Amino acid sequence: MKIEVIKKEENLLEFYLEGEDHTFANLLVETLRENPHVKFTAYTIEHPVTMARKPRFRVVTDGKVTPEQALEEAAKKIFERAKEVLDAWEKAIKK
Repeated sequence: MKIEVIKKEENLLEFYLEGEDHTFANLLVETLRENPHVKFTAYTIEHPVTMARKPRFRVVTDGKVTPEQALEEAAKKIFERAKEVLDAWEKAIKK
């Protein structure tokens, strides 16, 4: 996974997320939307015929947090939830 920043302003961040597709992009957007300071977030993936098949994200915040802070918080939530699923799975298979 690689992040390529396209545009960075005080309350706006646009970036490509190389090496990912709709699966992770949807998860990231939905987790970002849980943050009350995120005013807008979405991603697009250009048509498969084009060379840029990587998700392009846009994150806009209200200024109480930066887009980078919102992304860091979302990444931590995703990690914590994945850990919860792994723990539950391990308990289930040990029965």
